Amino acid sequence: MVKKKELNISNCGFDHDYADTLVCSQWQSKSNSALYLIYRWSFETFATVIFSISFYSFSQMKPIEFYFIFLTHWGVLINMILGIYGALLVTYWHCDTEYRENIQKKEIIPTAFKIYWAIHNCALELSLVISIFYWFILYPNSNQPLSTPNVLVHGMNSAIMFLDLLVIAFPMRLYHVIQPIGFGLCYTIFSIIYYLCDGYGLDKSKKYIYPPLNWETPDKALITVLGVLILIIVIHTVLFWIYKLRVFIQRRFFTTELVLAYEDRKDVE
Repeated sequence: MVKKKELNISNCGFDHDYADTLVCSQWQSKSNSALYLIYRWSFETFATVIFSISFYSFSQMKPIEFYFIFLTHWGVLINMILGIYGALLVTYWHCDTEYRENIQKKEIIPTAFKIYWAIHNCALELSLVISIFYWFILYPNSNQPLSTPNVLVHGMNSAIMFLDLLVIAFPMRLYHVIQPIGFGLCYTIFSIIYYLCDGYGLDKSKKYIYPPLNWETPDKALITVLGVLILIIVIHTVLFWIYKLRVFIQRRFFTTELVLAYEDRKDVE
C-alpha cells in the first residue's frame, strides 16, 4: 500500500533525503563504485550506438531533415543525452571526493542531479511507450522489414532503460508522471504546429507524421493522444511498484554499508 508521505504534494518536486542515491546503484556497497561507473559508461556507449545506427540508416533512405520529426527518434536522442549526462555526473561524483563529501553532508539535491532525475523519468517512459505503440499499433499495419535498426530503436531502447531502472538507486515518485506527460504533450503540440505549417511525413501526399496522429481528423488524433497519456499513467504506476520491489529486495536480502547509512530513514522510499 502506498504510504501517505508518497501522496504529499511536495513529491511533485525533487526533494529527497539522500542525494547520493541519484548517482549510485541500488546494489553497490559504498557511496562510490568503480563497477557502477563502468556500467554508466557502458550504458552511454550503447545508447550512442543505437542513436548513431538509427541516424545513419535513416540518412541512407530518406532526407535527413525528416529524422527529427519522429517521436521514435526523439526517444533514442533523449536516451543518448541521458547516457552522456549520467556518465559524466557519476564520473565527477566518483573522482571528486571533496565534492561527494560536501553533498553528503548538506543532504541537498544539486540542480544537476534534479535535471538527471527528470531526464531519466522522461526517457524511461518514453522508450516504453514508443515500443508498445510501434509494435502493437504501427508495425502490424506497415510493411517495414524487421531490420537491425528497426529492432534497436523500437526494442533495445526500452530494454536498456528498463534494465537501468533495475540498476539505479534513485526513487520514483507517483507525481513525477507529470514529466513524461509534459514531454508527450510537447510532441503533440509540435505535431500540430508541423501540420499547420503544411508539413508532411515520408510520403509527401500525406500530411501527418504518424497515421494515428493525423490532424486532418482531429477527433481521431485526440483519441490517440488521450490513449497515449493513459498508457503513460499505467506504465508509470507499474514502474513505481517495480521500483518498490527493487528497494525491498535489496534491503531485505543485500544489507550493505550503503543501506546501513540510510537506516535512520523513517520509511522505505
